[in-house]
Parts: sequence; C-alpha cells; structure tokens
Amino acid sequence: MIIERFQRENPFRMRILGSGVVFLAALAACLLALAPLRLGLVLFGIVVWFSCPGVVLGAVVYRQTPGRAMAIALNASIWGYGLSSVTLLLLWCAGIRGGALLLAPVLAGAVAWLIGLPLRHRLTSPLFTNADIVAVLLLLTLTLGIVGRPFAKVASPVEDGRAYRAYFTADFVWRMAVAAELSKGDFPPKNPFFRRDQLRYYWLAHLLPAAEYQSLRREGTIEQILLVNGVALGLGFVAFMYGFLRQWVDRAWAAAAGVVGGLMFTSFEGAERLFVLWREGASFDYIRTLNIDAVTRWIYESLPIDGLQRLLWYQPQHSTAYALGLSAILVLAQAGTPSVAVLAFCGILLGLCLLLSTFSAIMLTSMVAVLALIMIVRERAWTRLLTGTIAGAAPLVGAVLICLSLRYVDEGSGSLVTIGVNPMAFRNAPVAILLSFGPMLIAAIAGAFLARRRLLSSFLPIVVIIVLSFFFYFFVDLRGHQHVYVGWRAGDLLFVAFGALGGYALQELWSMKPNVRVVTAATVALLAALAAPTFAIDFYNTQDTTNRMPAAGFDWTLVLHQDELDALSWIRNYTPQNAIVQVEPYVRDSKTWAYVPAFAERRMSAGLPISMVPLDKYEAASAQVRSLYQETDAASAHARASRLGIDYLIVGVPEDQAYPHIREVLRSRVDLFREVFHRGDVSIFYVDR
Repeated sequence: MIIERFQRENPFRMRILGSGVVFLAALAACLLALAPLRLGLVLFGIVVWFSCPGVVLGAVVYRQTPGRAMAIALNASIWGYGLSSVTLLLLWCAGIRGGALLLAPVLAGAVAWLIGLPLRHRLTSPLFTNADIVAVLLLLTLTLGIVGRPFAKVASPVEDGRAYRAYFTADFVWRMAVAAELSKGDFPPKNPFFRRDQLRYYWLAHLLPAAEYQSLRREGTIEQILLVNGVALGLGFVAFMYGFLRQWVDRAWAAAAGVVGGLMFTSFEGAERLFVLWREGASFDYIRTLNIDAVTRWIYESLPIDGLQRLLWYQPQHSTAYALGLSAILVLAQAGTPSVAVLAFCGILLGLCLLLSTFSAIMLTSMVAVLALIMIVRERAWTRLLTGTIAGAAPLVGAVLICLSLRYVDEGSGSLVTIGVNPMAFRNAPVAILLSFGPMLIAAIAGAFLARRRLLSSFLPIVVIIVLSFFFYFFVDLRGHQHVYVGWRAGDLLFVAFGALGGYALQELWSMKPNVRVVTAATVALLAALAAPTFAIDFYNTQDTTNRMPAAGFDWTLVLHQDELDALSWIRNYTPQNAIVQVEPYVRDSKTWAYVPAFAERRMSAGLPISMVPLDKYEAASAQVRSLYQETDAASAHARASRLGIDYLIVGVPEDQAYPHIREVLRSRVDLFREVFHRGDVSIFYVDR
C-alpha cells in the first residue's frame, strides 16, 4: 500500500528510483566483467573523484539556474576532469608520484572556483526536470550495454592463449603501450619505438591510467585499468552529449532519441552490404570479414566515417576532448553574449581539449572562433574583438606552449596539416555521405527545415559545427594517415550536431496532428530498421574473438599464445624497466607492431608505430634492426645489436619464418648471446655487452 501510494503521488520519483537501480546493477555487472569488483569500483571512483572540481565550477557559473544540479552533472563534470588532468600533469612534471596524486582534484577545485568567479550569473542552462533524470539514467544504462560485452572480450582467455579483437589491436593496444611507458615515471616520457627520443604523442589523456597502473599493478592488469577508465569516460561523454542536445531540444525524450541515434543508428552501410550479398546470392558469413563501418572506404574508396559507438569502444581520449571543446560552444550558447570573461572561459576549455586531442582542438577552436565572431559582429561590439580575442587566445597559447615543451610533435617534421582538396573525400561523395550519415542526415535535414527561421539565431552554433565539419571533411588532411583521419573527427562532430537537429525534428513533428505523428513514427521506424544492421554487425564483430580469419595486413583476432604470454611475463618480471627489448619490426608490421611496448611493457630500439608521424625515422631505424636479423655471423650480429643499444632479442614465429637461420646464429656464440628464456617457439637472448 505504501509503495502504491508513493507511486501514485510521485510517479516520476518511482521512475527515477527504478532507472537508478537498473543503472547501478548494470554498472556493477559491467565492472565485474572487466575486473575484480573492488578494483573496478576503486578505478571508477577515481575517475569520479577527478571530475569533482567541475562541481565547484558548475556551482558558481550555474548559481541561479533552476535545476542546476543536472547542469553540473551533465556539463560541468567533464570540465572538472579536464582541470584535474592538467593538475595531475603539473604534479607529474614536479616528480610527485603515488597516492599524493589524488590531491590533484583538490588543487584543481581551487582553480575551478577562481575560474568561475568572473562567470557568476553568466550562464543559463535549460530547465531540467525529473524526466531528464530518467532519460539520462536510461542512456547511461544503454551505454553500459554498448561497451560491456566488447570490453569483456578484450584480453579474454581462450583455449590457445589470450585474444584481442581488431580494432582493439590498434587503438586499445596503442593506449596500453603509452600507459605502460608513462607508468615508469620518467619525465619526459621516453619513446618506446625509438631509442633516445621522447614520446611524440599527446599523452596527457593516458596519464591517469598510467598513474593508477604505477600504484595498482599488483592489484590488476593494465588492460583492466584502461577498460574501467574507458567505461567511466564513455558514461561522461554520453551524459554530456545529452546535456548538449538539451540546449536545443526542449523534450527529454526527444533529446534522448537524438543521443540514441548518434550511438546506434548512424549508417546505412550494413543494410547496403546485406542487400548486395542477398542480390548476389553470397553467404552472409562474409559480413564477419568486413569492417562494416568503413564500407565507404573499402568498397567505394571514399572517406570512412565511424559511428559514435566506436568512439566509446576505442577512443575515450577523443570523446573527452570533444566534450571539452563542445563545452566552449555550449558556453557561448548559454551566455548569449561573448563577453571577455566568457571568451576567456572558452579559451580554457579549448586549451584543455588541445592537451587531450590536438587535432580535435584545431577543429573545435575554429568553430568557436567563427561563432564568437558572428555574435560580436551582430552586437557591433567592436572593442570586444580585440579584448575578447586576447582573453580567449591566452589560455590556448598556454596550452600550445605546454605541447611544445612536452614535444608532442617531432621537430623538423614540417606541417602535418594540409589545406586543399582531399581527393578521397570527393571520390563517390554523394554515395559515401548517404551511406555514412544516412538516417542522422535525413533527420537533421528535417530538423533544419522545421527550425529554418531559427537556424541563424538560436541554432547558429549547430549550423557552424555542421558547415565547418564539412569544410574539414572535404578540404583538410592530416599527413601520414592515408587521407582518412580528418573524416573520422569531422564525422564524430557531425553526428553530435545531427543529433540536436534530429531531436528537434522529432519534438516538433510529434506536437503536430495525429496523422503527422503516424507518418513520423513510420519514418523513424523505417530509418532505424535500415540503420540497425550496421550497429548490430559492428557490435557482434567487435567482440567476436572466434574469428581467426586474416584481414588485409592483420588478423581479425590477435591471439597471444601461452608460450608468448610466458615470455612477455618473464620480460616484465625479470628485466629492468629501461631495458631495450627488440623484435623485427617489419615482419611484425601491423599484426603485432606494439608487441614489446604494450605486452612486455619495455622499449624497443626501433619500431613501426601506427599512431606517430612522420614514420621516416622509424622506418630507417627499423631497417637497421632488419639487417641485424639478416646476419649470418654472430659476431657481426652482436656488433649491430650493440650499436643499436639492444639488451634483449626476441625470436618468435614471425622471425623464424622470415629468418630461419637466426636462432642458430645467436646460439652459436653463447659468450655474445645468452639464451635466457625458451619455451615453444619463443626464445629470448640477452645481448652480453
């Protein structure tokens, strides 16, 4: 009776309670699938703790906003994580390690309060209601469902070893290599792929997992730490995306629908391939051998666009950076006028974005600059052009100086960004855009039509995102990434913007006559049915570790066999942290390119990293290593190994197949090469110098 009465008098509170219980149960189940529950809760709690400075900042800037608790939870929490990350970087640079790093959010909280003071009463968020709480809890539960199974299959034990599914073998294994190197505590961090060099990568996004691994490596593996952090950051991004869309969509259910569309219903590529296979009478099993969200690249030779589900699976550093950069656009929309204080805050958010994901910040900074300029010109606030530019640029300049001091980019590498026609983007562009963006693009066009009288006023930020994202899509390229990198980043931002317009379209159409509602429901159902195969196939493939078939230059599932696992464990346990451990990079190539840095957690004299450009110096150094494995004389091989600074040489199946003589050459001179480990097909030789 009491429950029935409570439900009758407080229907939304019961929904909130039920949604909250479901979310917490899903979170516990997800964490338990990834790590021991105690470790999972600790790691998740650390990310929440690092987000707390946003509560301080949000409490100041949203001081007079009704429902400000939701505004803080959705928008400001990500600000806190960014500020804590930079504070962690400063502590790390100062040589502070261990549990003392947990003080970073305390210091960041003080900074957050100072940042917020000039912004008191300046921002106005949407009027959040209980319906928003229910919507967010359901979206977060959905997010756990999207990431839970694929994450649980990363490094999963299989009969013949441990399995890593593509494309976790690219993005996730790369994060393993970076976090493992950072966890050694050297500052500046060393380059594990090039001896006597610094790490040439925007590594701040991986510093917190690295610090956790340094302190908790006896409690859990590096995979477990990165996966739990990925879950927490994915939840943060989805919560932010909902808050971002709610700025332009008044109804909670419509905003939630926009988020769901961006996460699960983005592409017609799956339906297109299924239709082609049906028409040709081919086996549908072919789908297991296809990168389904890149049909536009592999079949139509145009730019590939990934749905936001892949952002959750593979790239939490980019999703966090997007949230910070898009926050600057949100701040301008909520402020209504680009005052000096507001522009300074936008500069801080963009600076944080720059330190986490450099190129994403370039795109988002251009969008904020264009939006702010339009707003200033409209207000004819000409004096603010100078003062506002200085205020907004100062934090960005500071972030750039930090990047330069950390040497994220190789000196003398020249400009990595080129402006001009991207030939890949224009190849089969209409088909590629329809397939990649299909359902979300159609929904966005409908939203733009319904909001046509407001496109250049309240919807101006969304228009700026779309226009500049397509400019980057067609006319900007990043050297060394096969013309595809910019398409991924532009596509992510377009899906967020399309989500806002699509949610608005649903909201407006549903408020019309019943027959319009029927047509709307039928259209949405049709678009969802055509888009669902892409997500369903991608979701299945990304966790299918039973697929051992070869792909173009790599295997769909990388299996580290037990002999290899024993060898890698031996290296981690019995060699110095600064030891140089070498495989032959060219025969490993894209299959096990990060074999030593990621799995053995040691540096190489030379390797071929897929995430650092330009590759020239890595290729030249790797050629010298190849010459070492080609030697037929042990003394000559020893001389080469000594010049390359190599402490340990690994001979495994790839080396045996390419150089069947090398194992016996090394064994022929025990005074030069001592075989310190041998199991199955794997041998490790100590280079006695």
